[in-house]
Amino acid sequence: MKNIFILLLGICIIGSCNTAPKSIDRDDEIDILNTFMDNWHHAAAIADENVFFGSLDSNAVYLGTDPQERWLKHEFMEWGIKYFERDTAWAFIPYNRIWEFSDELQYAWFDELLETHMGICRGSGVVKRYKDGWKIKHYNLALTLPNELMNDYRILINPHNN
Repeated sequence: MKNIFILLLGICIIGSCNTAPKSIDRDDEIDILNTFMDNWHHAAAIADENVFFGSLDSNAVYLGTDPQERWLKHEFMEWGIKYFERDTAWAFIPYNRIWEFSDELQYAWFDELLETHMGICRGSGVVKRYKDGWKIKHYNLALTLPNELMNDYRILINPHNN
């Protein structure tokens, strides 16, 4: 009886080693995240509000280009849903995306350049891994401006403050 117990215990120990969680591969996650973000941008381009807003976490924050544009997910949905009644809400084409990860690969943050109707913009954000996939926690859309044009820009937006 004792030998059977030891045998069963050994099988359990060996079996638990084989069922250990698979380690997460950083390169695989970058591929998954690039697809996730590309799909998010594509959802706006084809006015698919379910995919677009569904990719945002429940307490996500979206920062737009205007200084007043700081929305929680529900506020962003209320503001943006009218754009999704068209064939295209907006079409941003991402390129040059760079990812970084937390130690356990539960969070990732990125920056990307975007071709937009406003010119080249920069998007940056934070995403979180859940059992069913990644969600956007924070996204910041920013205009880009070459440094040599900064003074002209400052005068343009505030001509009385030279």
